[in-house]
Amino acid sequence: MKITFIIQDLFQQGAQYVTALMARGFYEKGYEVDILVSKAHEELLNTGHTPFEVPSAVKFLVMPSRRARYNISFVHSYIRTTTVDAVVVMNSAYLCALALASIGLRHKTRYCYVEHNSILPELADNISITKRIINKLIRSRYDCFMSVSKGSCALLERLMGLNEGTVKAVYNPVLDKSYYDKLTKEPSCDWLRNKVMPTMVAAGAFCKVKGHYMIFEAIRLANEKSPVRLVLFGKGALQQDYEKWIAENHMQDRIQLAGQSSSLPSEIKCADAFLVSSEMESFSVVLVEAMAADIPVISTNCPYGPPELLKNGQYGVLVPVNDSKAMAEAIVNQVENPRKPAPREAWEPFTVQKVVFSYEKAIGLI
Repeated sequence: MKITFIIQDLFQQGAQYVTALMARGFYEKGYEVDILVSKAHEELLNTGHTPFEVPSAVKFLVMPSRRARYNISFVHSYIRTTTVDAVVVMNSAYLCALALASIGLRHKTRYCYVEHNSILPELADNISITKRIINKLIRSRYDCFMSVSKGSCALLERLMGLNEGTVKAVYNPVLDKSYYDKLTKEPSCDWLRNKVMPTMVAAGAFCKVKGHYMIFEAIRLANEKSPVRLVLFGKGALQQDYEKWIAENHMQDRIQLAGQSSSLPSEIKCADAFLVSSEMESFSVVLVEAMAADIPVISTNCPYGPPELLKNGQYGVLVPVNDSKAMAEAIVNQVENPRKPAPREAWEPFTVQKVVFSYEKAIGLI
């Protein structure tokens, strides 16, 4: 059997990481796997960036443009000339593009979409006439819709005008051999390798929705009661703003911006707790990585992933969104009265093998 994934590129972001894992998982199960990427993937590759790793037998096809709308004819030609059991769109830019590309093609290829991003409720409730027409086209062309948490499934149904229960919840894959290999490595961050005080870890793109200012303030408040550090892995547009905040609040010895890590599990495993500060998350790969590394989790009770993954507080501590005082109290409590990590049952559903099976079931390949 053959499956094809369509995505912008295979660099840095969560959906790209998931696509690489799924390509690997389907290949290891015996599928022939193609990945269609935009011109942006080739450009990043040529500038020395390193994409997420996939087996060498997975075939890459680079579409001619960076923009999805200009790649519609390429996708149409690919599907027309290639025998493929399922085409799976892994980011929203190609949702409409595949619908248009599939028009006039009559064979048994199944067209599928996976929603990885958080959907704002107001977007689901305020849909223009033009968007309603586009949604009608998309509904007529797709065989399967999936999303990575139950909450985001319900919102996607509202956004697309789909019946309740149409969108299947298929969690992201997180745990495979590569994860466990990284878990055996030594951390690169000196604050984690040679800890002199309790140290929290967080990770994510440096952008507003991740709520990092809230945990910066929480660490500042926590230090009024107990010495504690934060190591934040990631990068993004707010890098200089973060550096300015840390300097202005004299927190250079308490908060470290550690950049991107190629082996995040090896860093997480040394933390006293893992922090999620997001205002919204469709899932949270790093939260699962922390649970599987036997690290306690403190997270905002944000829509939609973390509360679901933590079973509404059973597997970790939940605090209100944008509440630095509550986060600080949870951090101090963890330092003074350490909570046990989540049990195995909390993270077992996120192995690549189990998620591949869930994809097969949702798509109709089994």
